[in-house]
Amino acid sequence: MKIAVCVKQVPDSETRIRLDGPAAELDKSGFTMILNPYDAYAVEEAVKIKEAGEAEVTVITVGPETVKETLKKDCLAVGCDKAVIVTDPALDGADEAAVATVLAAALGKETYDLVLFGLKAIDDDSGQIGILVADKLGLPHVSVITGLELGEGKLTAHRENEGGHEVVAAPLPCVLTCQK
Repeated sequence: MKIAVCVKQVPDSETRIRLDGPAAELDKSGFTMILNPYDAYAVEEAVKIKEAGEAEVTVITVGPETVKETLKKDCLAVGCDKAVIVTDPALDGADEAAVATVLAAALGKETYDLVLFGLKAIDDDSGQIGILVADKLGLPHVSVITGLELGEGKLTAHRENEGGHEVVAAPLPCVLTCQK
């Protein structure tokens, strides 16, 4: 099984922000950057699947070269096999649609059985990327999963909703957004 996990580097939520005066953009030069915590759940799920059987896990991100250390420490060191960084200054500040287009193109270069995303990124809180990528790839999508079982060419995902617990079956390949 081939698994892709799409991740994002975000400012640590404990980073202190200095505002010296009015500015067109926030100066992020002093920010501590970390792996998005929701993406860490997706990485954890992928590694768990890998450890339970034969799987190869590739981590994919869109961002600057400085993301390498985060990928090494939080993805490759915990069991992911490969990392792909799509970097281009033209993508700095790109919106969700542009990032989803780039990720879909990167994912389209290989055939993956499962594509995992975190539910949302803590810096923009939008939660759109996984859904947009699934649409661009023409794949089924299950969001807000809290548990997963894989079978022959299909999966069973568990998710919580306002009324309780829901179980969803879907064929592989599939895109999932993960939460704790």
